[in-house]
Amino acid sequence: MIIAENSMPLKKHIWALIILNVLDGMLTFFGLTFGLINEGNPLLQSFSPVTILVIKLLLSLCLFGLLFTPFVFVQSGKWRYFLISTITLYSIILLLHVIWISFLVFF
Repeated sequence: MIIAENSMPLKKHIWALIILNVLDGMLTFFGLTFGLINEGNPLLQSFSPVTILVIKLLLSLCLFGLLFTPFVFVQSGKWRYFLISTITLYSIILLLHVIWISFLVFF
């Protein structure tokens, strides 16, 4: 039985968070490995770049697991707006990573 995409309103938002988290992990790893950035998260500052990347990938795997739970079927507008807000904030943080690394590498 194929489930219509409309019945899973949060699926696209969860996928967006997974992609943003993986990209953030890769950029953080790249930036820390080459000494271009410092980790700003006090909870992650004491970890190596590889450990931070693994943590980010495990968190993405947890988010991926949400795709197979009843959560994706939630029709609540509150959850949708929360996820959209989270995606927006994460996108801004990711954009800052790209800008910082670009300036440090090319200028």
